[in-house]
Amino acid sequence: MSLEGFKTLSEAKVGESFARPVFIKEIAEIKKEGGNAHLRFTLLDGCTEESAMLFSTTAAQAKSSGIVRHIIANASIKVSDYNGKSFNIQKIVPYGGDDLKIDDFVVTPPIDIELMYNEMTSKLKEIGDDMNGTVRPISELALDIIRDNEKHYKHSSAAVKVHHNFKGGLIYHSYRMFKGAEALCGVYHELDRELLMSAAAIHDIGKMWEYKTDIFGSAEYSAGGVLFGHLYMGAKLVSNYAEKYDREHPEGPKYNGEKLKLLIHMILSHHGKHEWGAVVVPAIPEAYVLHYLDNIDAKLNVCEKEYPKLAPGAVTQSRPFTFDGNIYKATYNTDDERGV
Repeated sequence: MSLEGFKTLSEAKVGESFARPVFIKEIAEIKKEGGNAHLRFTLLDGCTEESAMLFSTTAAQAKSSGIVRHIIANASIKVSDYNGKSFNIQKIVPYGGDDLKIDDFVVTPPIDIELMYNEMTSKLKEIGDDMNGTVRPISELALDIIRDNEKHYKHSSAAVKVHHNFKGGLIYHSYRMFKGAEALCGVYHELDRELLMSAAAIHDIGKMWEYKTDIFGSAEYSAGGVLFGHLYMGAKLVSNYAEKYDREHPEGPKYNGEKLKLLIHMILSHHGKHEWGAVVVPAIPEAYVLHYLDNIDAKLNVCEKEYPKLAPGAVTQSRPFTFDGNIYKATYNTDDERGV
């Protein structure tokens, strides 16, 4: 059995009822004083993660019917209009087949992870600048870090919430910034291509330790993440790798000290402002570009998640986090050409 052909949660429109297999990631019981208990489900459909309500049901009642977290189930769902699009479960029963697996439901990037990994590692090898054989290219340092942590780099989420918060979110976010950096270097020729693209590839590398990402791609903060944050941990990692290389290659060419310093600066400054979590603010052109690429990709990913929920001509009912206003979905190139 394949999930192709089933309506996804994001595709469903207000007023529709539909049935499909889902993966139950979490179940939370909501008890209201003087009222019935309700259940809030976190459901995965392979494309998105959404909350859905099952009314007048307790967790014990659901469990007695075989409905618990971390199973595949067949759900009948009605879409209503309550603070935007909301999902109400009409009926849910355990899935009886064995042809669907958890991985079929986990949200992953729309671009193949191996393709992204191979393209970035190949390009990092290609863009290295050894300054006529006098230094080891800084891109080789970024390459060493990525290769040594390949499994986590491919698997990790890039956030607990907000943007790229799914399995493979870290590499997907890094890849899009990497491609954006490459394109901008073709326009702004004064930018250091090796420095900017290396920084784009590993700017969020500390998130592999800031978060603990489970098999579903969900992330929660680690103790180190709370104490230090991914900017510090990423910068420290770069410094540690450079020192380790120097110890192991006392006779070989070293990294250019200035480029190494600037790579660390870019990791520490890529949030742009102190109030946004930056340790320092950008002080070189490449650091400014890295910050804006980071901001652009984060916001576009939020738009990508919000757009499937919106009808053409509609706006989000609330202002998404980090946005200055609500998001509008255009009507052109759709069946709804209502205009204004």
